[in-house]
Amino acid sequence: MARDAGLAREIEEAKKSLGEETKRKEKEADDTLDALLSKRKMEFCPRCKRKVGSRSEWAGKCMHDGCDEILCADCFASEEKRYCKKHRDEYRKPETMEPGDDDVRILTFNYMDFIDERVKKFGLDWSPSGYMRKTKAKVRKKKYGDFELMIFEKRLLSKKLRIRIFVRPMTKAFEADAEDVVENLQDDVYAILALVGNPSFITQRAERFAREFSNKKFSLFIMDMENGSLHFNPKEKITEKYSLWFDPTKMPARFADLLKSVSESESGRKVVSVKRFGEELGMANDEAMRLLRTSGLLEEVAGTGTFIIRE
Repeated sequence: MARDAGLAREIEEAKKSLGEETKRKEKEADDTLDALLSKRKMEFCPRCKRKVGSRSEWAGKCMHDGCDEILCADCFASEEKRYCKKHRDEYRKPETMEPGDDDVRILTFNYMDFIDERVKKFGLDWSPSGYMRKTKAKVRKKKYGDFELMIFEKRLLSKKLRIRIFVRPMTKAFEADAEDVVENLQDDVYAILALVGNPSFITQRAERFAREFSNKKFSLFIMDMENGSLHFNPKEKITEKYSLWFDPTKMPARFADLLKSVSESESGRKVVSVKRFGEELGMANDEAMRLLRTSGLLEEVAGTGTFIIRE
């Protein structure tokens, strides 16, 4: 009995020692991660380029020996993504993949998640047809090559579709992808297509296509996830404003932010002129007036073509 009691004590002491050792190693790992994060002041994951907002969203180092790149929790949760951009080929299995296809697949899925999270977190509350006081974002399709997110304006007893967002992988048939969206445009529903790729897929022809694409009911973006570059036509003012929502390196602008960005101070009040607002969004004065009147955020000054931002 005494021997059994002694053995039990030894087992308990071993368990205690193992537990303490595990806690010590976990603390060392956390301290190392904190030191690296503090030293490098990281903001964007080097694998998916997603903006990371807090310490808890960083998970671990790249699995390559000697690499100090820190990956976000989303990437590190997937075994195949536990390598930074430089070392990711160490996991790939070339015999089962077409060159570059797997890269674009991963980048596209990451971007789909980014758009879904951003729209739902910040609330995209305006379209060229009007301001939306209450919105509901719903993912209609979430498949590779077939992602669609719909934004509804919520009313008292109904809801109205206002924006359709599509995310597709970049392919050689990018013109056909854009034409498909154009052919299915709906009245009062603004469409946005984001094509996702890497430098090997985004050719000069594709960049030129994005820079020259023009449609008043449709914005087109080509996202180079590896370099963090968003290609679009900056002359299309609506597209330019929406680009803040589709660029992971920038903060989105809600309608109140747009109003403040074009306002001027008069007698201690913030005033928005119809003319300047129209110029900023590429709209005729009557279109700009109609959009401003839908917001409820402004007080119209009759006969002046100006609005005062409500406090």
